[in-house]
Amino acid sequence: MAKKKNPSPRQPTRKPGIERYNRIVQAAEELILERGSLEGITLEAVAKRANVPRVSLYYFFDSIESLFDALYQRGIQKMLAELPQAPQSADWRETMLLYIDGVRNFYLRNRVEMILALLPVSLVAVNQVSQDFGKALFQLLYRQGLVPKTRPVMLACEMCSELADLVWRKSLIEKGTLTPAYNREAKRVVIAYLEAVLAD
Repeated sequence: MAKKKNPSPRQPTRKPGIERYNRIVQAAEELILERGSLEGITLEAVAKRANVPRVSLYYFFDSIESLFDALYQRGIQKMLAELPQAPQSADWRETMLLYIDGVRNFYLRNRVEMILALLPVSLVAVNQVSQDFGKALFQLLYRQGLVPKTRPVMLACEMCSELADLVWRKSLIEKGTLTPAYNREAKRVVIAYLEAVLAD
C-alpha cells in the first residue's frame, strides 16, 4: 500500500498561534544549523528548543517530515524569488550557467535551505527537490525560447538539477560547503548532459 503524503501543515491565523509557529520554525532551523544535517532531529527536540508543548507541534505538523517539508517549500519559494532574472540570450548554455551560479549563491547565503535540499532524509525528498528545481529550470529555458517544449527536455532539466545537486552534495559532505572547484564540475556535467539530450 502506498504511503500517504504528509498533509500540509496548518497555518496559524491568530497572533498567539503565529508566534508559536514562528518559534517552532526558528527552533527547527537552529537545530539544522547546529547539526549540519537533518539526521536525528525530532519533534521532541524542536518542541524543547522552541519552549512549546509537544502538542503545539502536532497541531501544526503531523511528523518531523511534515515540518521539514514546510521548511523546504518555504525555502523553494524564497530561492525562486531571489534567483536573478536571466538576460535574453541566444545560447541556452549562458542561461544554464547563470542559473547554476544563482542556485549555488542562494545555497551559500541560506545554509538551512542548502541542507534541506542537498541532505534530505529520504529518497522521496531527493526526487522532490530535483523535480521542483528541474521544472523551474525548464520554464526558464523554455520561456526564452532556448529549448523545445517537450517531455524529454523537461525530464532532462530535472536530471540536470539532480546532477548539479549530486556534485554539490558531494562537496557539502566532503568540504562542508559548495566549493568553486565542485561548482565548475557541476557546470561541466550539466552542460555536457543537456548538450547530449538536445543533440538527439
